[in-house]
Amino acid sequence: MEALMPVVLLGLMIILGVPVAFAMGLASVGYILYAGIPLQFIVHKAYYSLYSFPLLAVPLFILAGCLMNESKITDRIFLSARDLVGSRRGGLGYVNVVASMFFAGMSGAALADLGGLGAVEIKGMKEAGYPEDFSTAITAASSIVGPIIPPSIPLVIYGASTGVSVGELFMAGIVPGILLGLFLLLGFYIFVRANPERMPIHPKRNLTDRVKSFLVVIPALLAPFIIIGGIVGGIATPTEAAALASFYAALLGLFAYRRLTFAGIMLALKDSLMNTAIVMFICAMAALFGWVITTSGFTGALVGFLEGFVSRPWLLLLIINIILLLSGTIMESLPNQILFTPILLPIAQKVGVHPVHFGLIIVLNVMIGMYTPPVGVCLYMAKQVSGMEINRVFRVMLPWVIPLIAVLMIVTFVPSKYILFLPEIAYKLALQ
Repeated sequence: MEALMPVVLLGLMIILGVPVAFAMGLASVGYILYAGIPLQFIVHKAYYSLYSFPLLAVPLFILAGCLMNESKITDRIFLSARDLVGSRRGGLGYVNVVASMFFAGMSGAALADLGGLGAVEIKGMKEAGYPEDFSTAITAASSIVGPIIPPSIPLVIYGASTGVSVGELFMAGIVPGILLGLFLLLGFYIFVRANPERMPIHPKRNLTDRVKSFLVVIPALLAPFIIIGGIVGGIATPTEAAALASFYAALLGLFAYRRLTFAGIMLALKDSLMNTAIVMFICAMAALFGWVITTSGFTGALVGFLEGFVSRPWLLLLIINIILLLSGTIMESLPNQILFTPILLPIAQKVGVHPVHFGLIIVLNVMIGMYTPPVGVCLYMAKQVSGMEINRVFRVMLPWVIPLIAVLMIVTFVPSKYILFLPEIAYKLALQ
């Protein structure tokens, strides 16, 4: 019974509407008081969970995304994607996904995509005559691509908590991220064929205008190549690459696009400070709660249950996905990731899943959780951007879960040697 105590306390507080980070902290304090553990341990555990050099990359990538938004680079990305793929029935739906894939190489966070690029996408689709609920749902779904295509804040946190190379994680995220975008494009194509009367037709841009539009965003699109190239080439650590990304974003805004002002820099610093505080508080509380459920015996019981399926790897991986997807419906992405990674990673390794490969599985699961109600923060952010009622968003988001789950199944069940071929190639090139 003692093993269930912290989990029950957490569940009760979530039901009462307490934010997940505070609920984990309060549940941890409750168990610590019950077990007679010195209270100073709370501060000790929370502090040292953040005492990590790789975690310094998180605020720097957040700052880079904020600077990109303040520089209005999102507007240029949207217009360029529109000129490239928008000249067909329902073209702005394709633009929505392609623009998110472009922006994913700069922000590393789904909410940064939604708050900056998402606002531009929803506004553009509304003005072009697209249904409001559809525009909001596809924008929220395409934002999931952001944390998969590098740079990726969730992958940085996974690497910092497990000791796995962030550079390898970034390289491994490229193919699943592109695959996610392609499946969303396929889903949208099917939707357009089934509902042609709801999808406007856009005028086709001539080749010269399309080339000019693309050339304008090339400096911004170079950001992920600078980040990944620096890490893989051994020039910079992930944290140093994140600092370089922030510096490059500032240079773009100040000199390439000349849209970044002093007031914009101050606002970007303020937003990144607030977002960093939120992320780090969640990380600290999740680490504390993770220690509590391990001490109480809950983790051991869960591991014992899962180890019964080691002889059937496909079933074990399916159960792991179900656990992560279900927990994602009631828990925010970071707590979900930080809590389950140390529990599930050793079990996955027993059936031959590479730690880098498992990092992709974890992050894909928690990102899908950001899109599924009732706690799907991407849906609430999209609602806030569009001004639409959340119940309407819930109703129209369901079809777009299908391509997300399809990619998750491919990444989960395709052997590690195929999923990780890019990191292996990069490693061989780095040795030459």
